[in-house]
Amino acid sequence: MKKHLKKLQKKLSFSSRNQKERTPSPKSVTVLEDVEEPSEIIIVGAGIVGLVMALALHKHLGVKIDLYEQAQAFHDDVGAGMGMYPNGLRVIRDIDPELLKAVKAAGHPYVYRRWERHDGTEVAVAEERVLAGDDDDLASIGIRRWRLQKVLFEAVEKAGIKVHFRKRLESMKQIDDHVNLKFEDGTDTSCKLLLASDGSNSRVRKILTNDTCNLKYTGTQCLMGTSTLAREERGLCLPSSPTSKCHGAFYPVSETEQCFQFHFPVPEEEAKSSQGSWGALTEHVGHAECKLLAERLVKDGWDKKYLEPLYHMDRAIKIGFSTLDPPLETFVQGQVALVGDAAHPPVPYLGQGAQQGLEDAGTLALLLKHLCVSKNADGSHSLIMSQLHSALKLYDEIRVPRTQDILDKGTRWGKHQQKRAECEKFNKTKENMIQRDVFFHETMPVLKAGVEHDYKEAVMKSLPALSPVTEEA
Repeated sequence: MKKHLKKLQKKLSFSSRNQKERTPSPKSVTVLEDVEEPSEIIIVGAGIVGLVMALALHKHLGVKIDLYEQAQAFHDDVGAGMGMYPNGLRVIRDIDPELLKAVKAAGHPYVYRRWERHDGTEVAVAEERVLAGDDDDLASIGIRRWRLQKVLFEAVEKAGIKVHFRKRLESMKQIDDHVNLKFEDGTDTSCKLLLASDGSNSRVRKILTNDTCNLKYTGTQCLMGTSTLAREERGLCLPSSPTSKCHGAFYPVSETEQCFQFHFPVPEEEAKSSQGSWGALTEHVGHAECKLLAERLVKDGWDKKYLEPLYHMDRAIKIGFSTLDPPLETFVQGQVALVGDAAHPPVPYLGQGAQQGLEDAGTLALLLKHLCVSKNADGSHSLIMSQLHSALKLYDEIRVPRTQDILDKGTRWGKHQQKRAECEKFNKTKENMIQRDVFFHETMPVLKAGVEHDYKEAVMKSLPALSPVTEEA
C-alpha cells in the first residue's frame, strides 16, 4: 500500500504553491495534503444528482469519494421547486430508508393530478398514488430544490464525504490509469474514476466532445417560481390556455407554498435577445415580471387560482429549455462517465429530469459494486480497474436508450400540451383522450413509462453475461 501511495503521489505532482492557495469554505473541507491518498472516485458537481451519486457510491462501494462544486456554498431559500417521483425516490430509499423519510418530510405530497383549462374548468382528475402502485413510500411529492439539496448535503456530511467548494473545473486529462483534474484556482488532483454531474452546461462534456455536442433551444421559455400561498385544490394542476397560447403547472411544495410554471413558445431570435436575463430574477424584476404576466392573464380569462400565486411570488426564475444536438451516443469515455443533465439535458413536461439523473446514479453504483470492488486486507475497499470498462459499457447500454426514450416521450407530451393551447379542435380531441386514459388506466400511460422503471432490475438483467468480482479478488 505504501509503495502504491508513493507512486500515486508522484503522478499527482502537487506543488507547494497550490497547497498554500487551498482555503476551505466554511461548509466544506478542501485541504488536499500530500500525505493523503487520492480519491478512488471524484464527482464534479454537487447538485441533487451529484449528492445522490456520492451517497449511492458510499453505500454500495465503500471507497474514497470526493465531490467538487463550483459554488461558494449552498444557501437556503434559493431557486424554485421540483417534483420527486417513484423511480427517483426508489433510488433514495435504497441508499437509506431514513434518508427517504427526511426527503419526504421536507416536501409535500401531491395526492391528485389535475388536467384543467385556464378558466378553471376540470378536464380530468387522477389519484397520484396510482403511479406508486402499492408502495405508498414512493408517492409523488413537490419540494423546494434547496430543501432537497440541504437534506442530501447533510447526509453526505454525516457519511464523511468531502465536498470541496469554489472548485470550477478548468481542464482534465486521462493519463494511464488516472484522470488528472485542474481547477481555475490553480489547484489540481487525480482519481481513478471521474463522474460528471455538472449540469446541462457541463464543462466535462465539452472537454470530452471537443465542443461538438451543443445545447439547442427547444422553442419554449418558462417563467417559474414559488409563491407563499397554499394551493386551493390539493395536487398537481396542469392548465392549458387557447387565449394565452400557453400551458402551465402548479403544485404544492409545502403546506403553505406552491410552485408555478408558465410555458410560452418564443421564437429563437427573440429568445437569443433575452438569454442574458435567463436565470434567477432579482426580487424587483421577479415581481415586475409576475405582475405583468398576471395582468395579461386576467384579460385572457384565467381563473383567479392561477393568478394569486403570481401576486404572492417569493422567488422567480426565467429560463429557456435546451437539449443536446446531436444527443450523445455514449455517456462514457475512458475512465470518465457523465450522469444526469450533463449526459441528457431534459425537458420538464413529465417531471423526469432529476429522476433520470437519480436512475443514472443508482445504476452506476450497483454496476460498480457488482463488478469493480475488491476488499483489502485492512478491510477497506478498492476499485478493480480491469473490470471498470465492462461496468461503464453496461452503464451506457442501460442508460443511453432509457434516457433518450423518456426525453422523446417528454418532448412529445410538451408539444401536445402546446398544441392544445393553439388549436381548439386538437384540444377537444386531446381532452377526450385524457379523459379516456384516466378512466381506463387511472392516469396517463405516458407517465408510467417514467415512474415504473426499477433501475435494480435493469442492472441485474445486464449482469449474467459477466462474472462479478469476489470480495477477496
